Amino acid sequence: MRDPNSTLMFGGSICWLFAALVAADHCTAQNAETSQRPNVLLIYTDDHAQWAVGAYGNEEVHTPNMDRLAADGMRFTQAFTKPVCSPSRAMLLAGQYSHRLGIPDYIPYGNPVHVDNGLPAGTTTIASLLKSVGYTTGLVGKWHLGYGEKYYPQRFGFDHAEGYRYVAPGKHYNNVGQIPFLLDGEEVERFRNDPRHTDVLADQAIRFIRMNRETPFFLYLSIYLPHLPWQFVPDEDLAHYKDRPLKIPDIAQFANATLGAAELRELMRLYYANISCADRNLGRVLAALDELGLSEDTIVIFIGDNGFNVGHHGLLGKGNAQILGINQRRPNMFDHSVLVPFIVRWPGVVEPGTSSKALVSTIDVLPTLIDITGAEEREQLQLDGRSMLPLLQGQPGVKWRDAWFDTYDMIYLEQSPMRMIRTDHWKLILHLSADGRRVTNGRRNELFNLENDPQELNNLYGSPSVAIVRQKLEDRLWAWMRTAGVTKE
Repeated sequence: MRDPNSTLMFGGSICWLFAALVAADHCTAQNAETSQRPNVLLIYTDDHAQWAVGAYGNEEVHTPNMDRLAADGMRFTQAFTKPVCSPSRAMLLAGQYSHRLGIPDYIPYGNPVHVDNGLPAGTTTIASLLKSVGYTTGLVGKWHLGYGEKYYPQRFGFDHAEGYRYVAPGKHYNNVGQIPFLLDGEEVERFRNDPRHTDVLADQAIRFIRMNRETPFFLYLSIYLPHLPWQFVPDEDLAHYKDRPLKIPDIAQFANATLGAAELRELMRLYYANISCADRNLGRVLAALDELGLSEDTIVIFIGDNGFNVGHHGLLGKGNAQILGINQRRPNMFDHSVLVPFIVRWPGVVEPGTSSKALVSTIDVLPTLIDITGAEEREQLQLDGRSMLPLLQGQPGVKWRDAWFDTYDMIYLEQSPMRMIRTDHWKLILHLSADGRRVTNGRRNELFNLENDPQELNNLYGSPSVAIVRQKLEDRLWAWMRTAGVTKE
């Protein structure tokens, strides 16, 4: 259409052109800023202990892709999280201790399924922060931060979410096993029972990456393996361990454990096969990054959500482990339950093949990503974690925490609140009363000298020879407990 102000047409065009050039320059600057932000691929395995990765010294488990990540990035050897699923995931996504979020233990199923237990509404997460600075955000796989509509991942910053247990509005279930999984917008029953379910999740992750390769993306690939049940994996992953005499812990020293060696070796074979399935699919996702030319522009963070015991301490399980052979729980915060694989690959920043002994945790991931992406310009948060960016950059003389403090309130299978301080050489665990107070006799309390006893087999809590060390650790732990608000005293 011709401009009715024809006498001003030429001048108006100049003005419009100038405005367009300014706008384009502004958009170019914004796009340049966005393009400089790396993609973030966060891979979380389930019940995956640090000891069960080749790169951490295990010569029997087949994990070539996890080992490749370690060779290309930084491996953290003292990486901690909660010893059960839900609080670990809350800590990861929110950068806060899980007790602040009201998730002290795993979120149970109950009868009917609990629908008022989950991540608090309005919680800022990695997804919501990165979304605020232009990232496309996706979850593929396990959520476990609440069942039902008010806990949908989309309410916490995810543009796209699938592969998680999905309770449709108005639906009710009497058991968590009845809840279907959401996949491609359809409800899929018993998805976890499909031996290829991890392959399907990897397919979805690769599709998300392909669809969003032109803009910065954050993908949280939350794999269900190696969580029980272990029988649902493809034969190709079991084949790595066929007829192999795998090493197993000596459980004869644990009087209550009654499982035989052959049965324990079969459990180890299945645990490893599940890990190898997760590893194979991790490799498929990494290959997609290579194929699309995105590897150099993508930070890959690989972490286990909590540890696991397969015969260690005479147990099968994590912080709420079962004593092998009998129906009895052993609440614990052993390193086997809280120490996880934690690897970061960031080409051009992280020196390949490096390792760090820094006491890091899942709560450090969110503040690290804030530093990397500049998301702090949009949000002011009270975080418990610290940015690991100086560690990743290899800066010399970085001042880091000299102790890791944490809690585990086991409330659904047994009443057992625990408080822990972990240093390079010592670990103290206090077992409190059910209402969170000091127990007078302290018979369940634990103190381990990790330098001399890395397997935590010799409890020194009552030993006079370490009384001074014990008191110093207790003083520090009680001081932290009061500051963190995790004691009634």
